[in-house]
Amino acid sequence: MSSFFIYTQEPILMILLNMRKIIAYTLALLPFFASAEQNIVLADLKHPVKACLYKIEGKTLQTPSYLFGTIHLADPRVVNLHPNAESAFLDSDIFYSEIDLDLAAQLKIAPLIMRKDGKKLSEAIGPKLADKLNVTLKNINPALNLTPFESLKTWAIAVTLPLLESQLMAKKPLDALLYQRAIDQKKKTAALETADSQVQVFDQFNEQEQQRLLSDAINLMAAEQNLEIKSVERLLNVYLTGSTNEIANLMTTEMKKMNTDPALTKRLMKALLDDRNVGMASKADQFMQTEPNKCHFFAVGAAHYTGKLAVQDLLEKKGYTITPLFD
Repeated sequence: MSSFFIYTQEPILMILLNMRKIIAYTLALLPFFASAEQNIVLADLKHPVKACLYKIEGKTLQTPSYLFGTIHLADPRVVNLHPNAESAFLDSDIFYSEIDLDLAAQLKIAPLIMRKDGKKLSEAIGPKLADKLNVTLKNINPALNLTPFESLKTWAIAVTLPLLESQLMAKKPLDALLYQRAIDQKKKTAALETADSQVQVFDQFNEQEQQRLLSDAINLMAAEQNLEIKSVERLLNVYLTGSTNEIANLMTTEMKKMNTDPALTKRLMKALLDDRNVGMASKADQFMQTEPNKCHFFAVGAAHYTGKLAVQDLLEKKGYTITPLFD
């Protein structure tokens, strides 16, 4: 499973890891984006070098609104927004996350990720894969084993694995912190998707396909054990120093390394990005047209601003003027 789901399925990942959010890790050493030309020392950064931010104007809007790309990490350099993003957030009247991040709403998701086949996870995936999963969990933390995850669907544990180590630190990631800040500042909050729609992305894959994704996640995580720069760190570096074009290039490179089942990977990526982007753009358009006098701040995974059906491009086709505010 690819850790670039820190760019996509953030709310579901957070809910899973709290027990109340995904494609295999790449084997390749991807580019380290702290380039010599930029003379950037990543450890010294106080916030991202560029803001993953777009201004929305036109159509019937009476004031600008914004698209912001998030990453599901709690790194201080991430949660301290670039000045452009901070200004846009403060100016906004309404904050939108991918799904509702209210605790009561999150708790309702729990049944959606639980097995309904009457089996424990270990029974469904078989002893060989279960043993490999247990080894992976212990490599993440010696105190971990399969027991707490026995009730989860197979895709759910595959989703959980790539970021489990960082999430065990129990710090709120960027999307959750922005939501809490919006609540504290008494902004109106809403969501672009429902929990059901996010879960359906994975439920459409049968048990055999889910086990293939889980097996790939385990194998590729094991292969990363001795790498100096892990994929999560590489993705973080891109977010801190790059643009959505560089995020897209990195994702494309990762996808080319996944050769175990190209057809399955293609289906998953279509469901995760293209299909959801169409829905997000339509919903954002609906919200802005309902309240054109308000400043809307849409915060979704940065990967949704990449590809042939990027959210900002879809909104342009709906009649809006989109201006990048990266620098």
